[in-house]
Amino acid sequence: MSISQELSNRSKSFVWIESAWFAVTNVIAFFGSLSVCFAVYRNQRLRTLSNMFILALAVSDIMISIFSMPFSVATLVHGRWIFGAEFCQFQAFALFLFGLASLNTMGVIAVSRYFCVVKPEKYITLFTRKRIFLYISFVWFLALFATVPPLFFKEGGYQFQPGKAMCLYSFEVSIGYTVFLECVYLGTPLTLITICYAKVFYTVSRSNRVFSQVSNPQQLRANVEEAKVTKTLAAVMAGFSFCWLPICVIDYIDLARGKPTLPRRLYLVYGFLIYLSSTINPFIYGATNRLFRREYKAILEAILSKLPAVSSDLFRRSNTSQSQNTQSSHVQTNEKMEIETIS
Repeated sequence: MSISQELSNRSKSFVWIESAWFAVTNVIAFFGSLSVCFAVYRNQRLRTLSNMFILALAVSDIMISIFSMPFSVATLVHGRWIFGAEFCQFQAFALFLFGLASLNTMGVIAVSRYFCVVKPEKYITLFTRKRIFLYISFVWFLALFATVPPLFFKEGGYQFQPGKAMCLYSFEVSIGYTVFLECVYLGTPLTLITICYAKVFYTVSRSNRVFSQVSNPQQLRANVEEAKVTKTLAAVMAGFSFCWLPICVIDYIDLARGKPTLPRRLYLVYGFLIYLSSTINPFIYGATNRLFRREYKAILEAILSKLPAVSSDLFRRSNTSQSQNTQSSHVQTNEKMEIETIS
């Protein structure tokens, strides 16, 4: 049985489980990333240079949750792709664009951490707000440059992949282009991330030993803050790697075999890991950053505090409407009685 037939012939229980699984991921990804943006908007202390990159990642995750995830949920519900060839191209293009933008933003974050911790004298000039905005724009331009060519491939390119319940670039179609992507858009950022963070953690550990012997509270406080920021961003990298390394392994297996040969459920995990990478960042920020955690709590409390007010308002309107209907009914009854008496 082919993967397409497996998708369409699932039992009802599997349809509900898989659909609900991806739908919950979609909702969490959207509202989680939106809460990151709102937290930075609310708290001026979160409007730092480092958090400009975090905002860029949040925007990418929001775009994936809007322009890609819902199509996969609908595919799992119906057991087939129902949106036509044009929307298939659109979903694959959007997912490829925002995924590459996120990965290359991770690489720029690693470089910024390197200069901030290892070469702080250069960081001040290289990473101003204007320059960071230019770096993020350049990263998105590079991602766009990589995602446009498959739209014009005569064969292959962006195709529906039933095992993953989404449209994606078929890596086994064009070996040359796939090698280019793997080297430039995957290999380069991952290499930068590894080298930069290795040097950053070495410098931070050495600085902690030095500052622990120096009775300068201001220097010690600054060093601790940089260590916290580095820990947060490193956790983001770890989460991203946890999601994308298995994806790369599956892609290499398909590339070596020339076609998808693995079980459908493994490909479904592949699709879930792509979306999970757009879901976990808000939780990482909350777990490693006290300010984000405090803002999440404030946002949640603000939402919950409005729910009773909305409910009571709806209840009051409902009672008012019922009272008005009752009064109207009484008036009509009285008028009817008066008419009958006159007649």
